[in-house]
Amino acid sequence: MRLIMESVNKTYRDKRGQETHVLQDIDLSVEKDEFLAIVGPSGCGKSTLLGMVAGLVPLTSGSISFALEDGQSPHAPRIGVVFQEHALFPWRTVQRNVEYGLEVQRIGKRERTERARTLIDMVGLSGFEQRYPHQLSGGMRQRVGIARALAIEPDLLLMDEPLSALDAQVRQLLQEELLRIWEQHRQKTLYVTHNIAEAVAMADRIVVLSRRPGRIRAVLTVEIPRAERSLPDRQTQVAEYQRQIWDLIRSDAEQALYEDVRG
Repeated sequence: MRLIMESVNKTYRDKRGQETHVLQDIDLSVEKDEFLAIVGPSGCGKSTLLGMVAGLVPLTSGSISFALEDGQSPHAPRIGVVFQEHALFPWRTVQRNVEYGLEVQRIGKRERTERARTLIDMVGLSGFEQRYPHQLSGGMRQRVGIARALAIEPDLLLMDEPLSALDAQVRQLLQEELLRIWEQHRQKTLYVTHNIAEAVAMADRIVVLSRRPGRIRAVLTVEIPRAERSLPDRQTQVAEYQRQIWDLIRSDAEQALYEDVRG
């Protein structure tokens, strides 16, 4: 399914009636087989936008809809979500965490078991099926979260800074793992990150949001083939994409920092 956002706005109102405008006039789509990243300064509404797409946060105005692609039969959109914090059920094993969405869909036990085991193997956790989240490292828990999101065969995969809580080495390894999994599934993905290098390494297109209220400042298409972005002779081009994005974000990020310092 194609995701379409039209004139999306989000405003919060506190108990005193004061309004905070978080997002303004967001017009965006996520196309077939596309990995779309959203970056922007702190507080620009990246995660709020993802929450609205997931149906967890209500819109103030505008619309978010899904359009069938060629050959698709009508069905309610299936959305998989991977959070910054793994959000696994601590009382469920790895196997049963991955099966959770399938249980909600009322998939039979045999199919649930087989599908979950296939995905657990794909994310490199075979042998850990009966472990509980507290028995796993942070990177392993995120792998379980990714497998759980993919188990429902989503029309759209939403990822909210899934690597930000990990240390640098684990983050790099899991980024490579994510790309390997994505290449296998070609899952339509909306990926929120504050890490510019991560966005350039992973995305087909990168949406740059302004500071609050978040507006689309630019949309960049990364023309370098994904498999070549780590090659030495491509680093000048990669760095140029990173520079363009930083130039768009820098002044907003500085203003947000000064506001935080002033309290």
